Amino acid sequence: MWHLPLLGVFLGRPIKVALLPLDGDADTNWVGWGAKASAKRAAWYAACSGGKSLQLEDGFLRSFGTGANFPPLSLVVDDQGIYYDSTCASALEALLASDVDVLEGIAADVARARALVLAHRLSKYNHAADWELGSPHPSPLPGGEGVNARVLVIDQTAGDMSVSLGGACADTFAAMLAAARAENPQATIYVKTHPEVTSGRKCGYLTQVQDGVVDGQHTVVLRQAINPLSLIERMDRVYVVTSTMGFEALLAGKPVSIFGLPWYAGWGATDDRQTCPRRLPHAGRPRSVDELFAAAYFHYTRYLNPVTHQRGTIFDVIEWLVMQRRAAFGTLRSSQ
Repeated sequence: MWHLPLLGVFLGRPIKVALLPLDGDADTNWVGWGAKASAKRAAWYAACSGGKSLQLEDGFLRSFGTGANFPPLSLVVDDQGIYYDSTCASALEALLASDVDVLEGIAADVARARALVLAHRLSKYNHAADWELGSPHPSPLPGGEGVNARVLVIDQTAGDMSVSLGGACADTFAAMLAAARAENPQATIYVKTHPEVTSGRKCGYLTQVQDGVVDGQHTVVLRQAINPLSLIERMDRVYVVTSTMGFEALLAGKPVSIFGLPWYAGWGATDDRQTCPRRLPHAGRPRSVDELFAAAYFHYTRYLNPVTHQRGTIFDVIEWLVMQRRAAFGTLRSSQ
């Protein structure tokens, strides 16, 4: 975190390193990352010396590429937990469970931002090329045309904290794939692995799945880096455990079946196969996809203006990412 450029701009105050929880006061924020050990230390420092702890995480529109060469253009700042941990509350969940009208005064901006994200296929990372449908795509099976002909099953990396903290495990991914096959017998099943699995740096939960025909049903494994929305927009249905790609599928208007407990589950917008006991009291508080988008991308996330290096807006980041993608890929083709 200390090496994150302009962290003080995101937080709106000076940053310093403390080796011991001394000289704190009620106005001090102790900062940790996500659900990692640093977040636990920050909470302990706050308990010992006053102030409060904050948990940071990359924003949902982070940067063009990955790694230190592409520092984040957006950050989540949470004073209650972190959005992917279903075992405890987060500021995002508290907002969604409240009576706050998250669209009040910003409905037009929310609609505009959603349209731009979809039109330019923007995601957390944006360095991957669009998916070309013809490579590969088997011929539809007889009777399969028009009825969930393409079904996307999203794998994740083994050890991903959003999986374990989202109430899931390896068996969850096996159950998801089995359900996708059983519920869409005439469809081609596309299994999207994580790019780090392809590179050999990490393992996935569905690594053993192979291309081919299983019980008369096509399965296509997509191992290469692919722009997520260029893939999602060509699918008829999406199955996910906790990946943010599931929410991007909601943005694109796709039906989404969820087998874990990501932040966007349980609000009436998804087909939930698992229920979080903590969210039961809020079962009568449905949220639309636009409300989920407004809460997560507008209220919960902070943005940096890449040009001025000052606090910015989601539109500053969208404009920058669009320019980066055009520079990398030229004129982007329209969706088919």
